[in-house]
Amino acid sequence: MDDKELRNRIQKLDPMSSGVETRSVMDESSRQMLEAIMEQPISGATGDSGRRMQWFFAAAAVAAVALGSFAIFGGAPAGPPLRLALGDSNAISSCLPVEAGFLADMPVAFEGTATAVDGEVVTLAVDEWFVGGDAETVELVAQSGMQALIGGIDFEVGTTYLVSAESGNVNFCGYSDVASPELRAIYDEAFPG
Repeated sequence: MDDKELRNRIQKLDPMSSGVETRSVMDESSRQMLEAIMEQPISGATGDSGRRMQWFFAAAAVAAVALGSFAIFGGAPAGPPLRLALGDSNAISSCLPVEAGFLADMPVAFEGTATAVDGEVVTLAVDEWFVGGDAETVELVAQSGMQALIGGIDFEVGTTYLVSAESGNVNFCGYSDVASPELRAIYDEAFPG
């Protein structure tokens, strides 16, 4: 079994489809759900052992809500952004034609919209992860002294990009670019479903 087959099998086992809305464990509706569970009386609990049972069930309820909320509503608040290097522009000399088969083997691929372009750093808000991440933000960092420019891509705030990376470096040669219909079709073929 190759990596692509394994990835497809694992995606089929995922109990939550990508279209399910997620909420933070910290939002108001999650807090209200926990409070409603905690207010439920435990029948038949009396005396010292009854109080221990109440505490036991209360702790179990808190753990169940926390774990359930984590699984259902998307887990803990967002962590730090993923940082990827823009790399050296002379890597362009070794370009391969852009193909879905090659792209499908990339360990990192996402669609993101540029929210900031500040000298050597481009910040992208992730719109969709195809593979390899869960951060809400990705920072693309150019080598010192280089403007945030990769293989002819001039990043602009508000523009959406398709980006792939390997070993912490953004791919050149058309594998990362403005989200055109042509490049989107290649990403859709490489990362179905």
